[in-house]
Amino acid sequence: MLNKLGFAIWITVIGWTAACGPVEYMGQVGIKTGKEFAAASEVKSEKHAPYEYWSARCYLERAREKAGYGDYQDAVRYGRKSEKMSAEAQKLIKAGQLHENPNEPAPEVREDGKVGNEDAPKDGKKPIVVLDGAKNGGEGEDQ
Repeated sequence: MLNKLGFAIWITVIGWTAACGPVEYMGQVGIKTGKEFAAASEVKSEKHAPYEYWSARCYLERAREKAGYGDYQDAVRYGRKSEKMSAEAQKLIKAGQLHENPNEPAPEVREDGKVGNEDAPKDGKKPIVVLDGAKNGGEGEDQ
């Protein structure tokens, strides 16, 4: 009688531990990471925090790939990394540390609290700077 009970308990424990990987994967990657990545996408982190966004996306894709091969432990690990990078992207955007174009310097804030330079041309073109007294870049002139 004890052997049958012990065997039943052993089979039950094996069944529960075998199901832990997929259950944890669905909780982490399917729910938590998916929501966090969707929230990062909603605040346009692809444009404003590209490193964090693409890191999160690649980690999420890798997590799904690992789960496809049945490697749930690695899938959960990649899911956590994706969730962390998605949260970091949202944090940077909400903190206002990033601006519209990361390749241009941030707009200057003057002493009166206004942003930008009123002396700049309104059409968005930069003024032409002439150096060394040359006219129009010195093209077509005898020197």
